[in-house]
Amino acid sequence: MKVITNKNIVPGDVSAMVSGGIRVGTPALTSRRFAEEDLVKVVEFFDTVVKLALKIKVDTKGTKLKEFVSTMKSDAYMSEIAKLCHEVEKYAKQFPTTNGGSL
Repeated sequence: MKVITNKNIVPGDVSAMVSGGIRVGTPALTSRRFAEEDLVKVVEFFDTVVKLALKIKVDTKGTKLKEFVSTMKSDAYMSEIAKLCHEVEKYAKQFPTTNGGSL
């Protein structure tokens, strides 16, 4: 499953180039019959990912993307990422992409 997202500015941002908001394209979710409480779960997943990215950033030596990626690919973080991927996939499997041809 793919969810379309993009960066958006939010109050307090000083630059549109470094925005602090995430806009989530919900049609991919609602077409699979996600209800309001399911969207809350999706937001919780996003929150977990953002917090993990912040932890990685703290442990990263330098400010370049390649340095961030290198830190992210460490065994400790790859384990956390794999666990999160498993949780997301397990949750998403409850919502098949089709239901016999009609929505």
